Amino acid sequence: MNKKLNTLVFFVVATAINIVLVMVGALLLLIPYALWVAPFAPPPVNLIALVVIVLGSMAASFPVYRKLVEWFQKKVDIEKYFDPIIKSAGRGRRR
Repeated sequence: MNKKLNTLVFFVVATAINIVLVMVGALLLLIPYALWVAPFAPPPVNLIALVVIVLGSMAASFPVYRKLVEWFQKKVDIEKYFDPIIKSAGRGRRR
């Protein structure tokens, strides 16, 4: 595989991992809420709680995702296998 394909595969896999992290976080927060709080709360409160749970799981996934990316960067030589996303102005094509 070339650098551009490696970069594309990395972004697709990283996005999928981030989505899974958000889903797992949402389930970890939603299950206890659904078992212990939701039966006693009115429907509008449950709707607000669902929004807070999803937003909270998104926020909680960022530190975990960042640690996973840092671990990956330590294991893999990024410059060797991946194409740079943002190219510096000095390294571009000359006209």
